[in-house]
Amino acid sequence: MTRDRAVLLVLAAALGGCSGDEPNPFADIIQTFAPSSAASIVFTSNGYTQVPGAPRELFSIETSGAGLTRLTFCNVDPRRCDTVEASSAPDRQRMAILRVLEDVDGNGQLTQADGQALLVTDLSRAVEGPLFPQSQHVGGVDWSRDGDVLVYNSVGEGTIDDLFRVDPNGENNRNLTNSADVRERRPRIDPTGSVAVYERIEAGGKGRIFIFQSTLTQVPVTAGGPGTEPLPGTLYIVGSDADPDYSPDGRSIVFRRLTGTGNGGLGSWDVITVRTDGSGEAVVATGPAYRGAPDWGPEGIVYNEVDPIAGTSELVVVQPDGSGRRALLSIPAVLEITNPRWLP
Repeated sequence: MTRDRAVLLVLAAALGGCSGDEPNPFADIIQTFAPSSAASIVFTSNGYTQVPGAPRELFSIETSGAGLTRLTFCNVDPRRCDTVEASSAPDRQRMAILRVLEDVDGNGQLTQADGQALLVTDLSRAVEGPLFPQSQHVGGVDWSRDGDVLVYNSVGEGTIDDLFRVDPNGENNRNLTNSADVRERRPRIDPTGSVAVYERIEAGGKGRIFIFQSTLTQVPVTAGGPGTEPLPGTLYIVGSDADPDYSPDGRSIVFRRLTGTGNGGLGSWDVITVRTDGSGEAVVATGPAYRGAPDWGPEGIVYNEVDPIAGTSELVVVQPDGSGRRALLSIPAVLEITNPRWLP
């Protein structure tokens, strides 16, 4: 079987899961849906439009590749928004969602440069409440698995990224890092809800992975890889480590490392695991492809991958040792699959 044929079969199987009682992901209605009990992963994509550069919506899917379901319908006229990322509450009904709601710079597109707002949405009731406006440039939100606490990065001291925590109702918001010359980004809470892992970028330096233990104690886990070339339009230089997440047992961390520029400005990225004490670094996925932020769940590590040779954008699950790679969904590379997360 050719690779192109395999890609088409994967996509057909995924879309086939939209039949029956599942809502049609291409339906033009103003509604939200909670993930089904069989769904395992949520992600964002603009594949519903078939238009490159179109805003994204939130979807869910099963680990078999079936049950592809569109969960949000923000882009129904006259509304327009870009759903960037979502993190689920333990109840699987509420989601902390990052969205671009307004074209601030007037370039006709909704992009991260416009800023990102943070909302909490109850998908089962089709209601949502804004926590922070787009001007706060919120990023990297994560909902604790053991309670109602959110962590995120946002503009803080020195007008650059700090780490924050907040209750889902917007109360008890506070800056955890208060650093004027260091960027702290993309936090993830450990399974016990006691510490968080994040990426740290010092001025002019490479991104590295740190663990936040307290406002006074942040412990380095990685030192980055080789390289000096910047990736244009980003905060990263080759060798930077980014987007960490804990293993289900909390003893290891998965992250991605920039290994080269290219790929239309996306760069090439490896997926790597390491123990929380910094030992045992191991490559899970490597090669010239772009790989997005990984997420580690009980059934493996999920990430999005853009393959410049095959011309595909894929939703990939792989085992922590790098074996058993499966593409759950595959669409043309001009469209996007982004920010996959395992559901609780």
